[in-house]
Amino acid sequence: MAGAEIKTVNTAARIDLASTVGVLVGPACILFGQWLEGGEVSSLLQKSAALIVLGATVGACMLSFSPRYLFAAVRDLRKVISEDAPNPYDLIERIVAYASLMRREGPLALQRHARLETYGMLATGLNLVAASVAPEAMDVIMERAFHERIEHNNAGAEVFEAAGGYLPTFGILGAVLGLIHTMSMLSDPSKIGGGIATAFVATVYGVGLANLVAYPVARKIRARARSEKQLDKIVVTGIKALRDGMNAVALRQLLSEGLTPVSHTSPTDSAEAAESGKSVA
Repeated sequence: MAGAEIKTVNTAARIDLASTVGVLVGPACILFGQWLEGGEVSSLLQKSAALIVLGATVGACMLSFSPRYLFAAVRDLRKVISEDAPNPYDLIERIVAYASLMRREGPLALQRHARLETYGMLATGLNLVAASVAPEAMDVIMERAFHERIEHNNAGAEVFEAAGGYLPTFGILGAVLGLIHTMSMLSDPSKIGGGIATAFVATVYGVGLANLVAYPVARKIRARARSEKQLDKIVVTGIKALRDGMNAVALRQLLSEGLTPVSHTSPTDSAEAAESGKSVA
């Protein structure tokens, strides 16, 4: 059994259908409503308004956040329409399998598996156990990594929440600038109506982007971060129990406590993960 393998599931990104449809439905309904009211859809396409609102918001975010947070916001956009975190039950089965392997062959047997482990937090924990790091030091390292990942996973949401606050304000600013420009044309009354209408497009951009994009994206990133926090908590608890030699049955019960069943993987995938745990038990 020295060559026993623990199956590490490479989790493919799963498309979030609700987000994919939602990002299209909101703008489409606004444009359709504009058309139903007899307005020209093209009247909402104003380059100057978009430049004022978007450019000023990006500038304000750059002033508010460090490059690390800004890069995180760009990185986390993928979390809006897809999710690649593993199923918590698959993760638990892998930890149980690693615990069985360690009880049978010792901590050094985990080194090879740590290199193949795809979930970074778990790979870190396995390396610490394999290196026989002192329990106190291991606890400190794992807890610090846990809190750093919480901050890392929520960084993008911070930026989008701030952008949601800036956008309506710059929309109003754009409208005021448009009205100032319109007031300069009072000598030609035929242009005043069109000028006022164009000025308020900036407000539409600001309010619309804040409530259709910035705030919903921030909330979705927060939701993904909560899921990853749950997974990381499972790993931290599992690594401590694995290090202390807890048996497979007790470890599985400990890590499964309080979990809500999910359907990210098929029954076949879950069965295969469970089988892989039994193969090294």
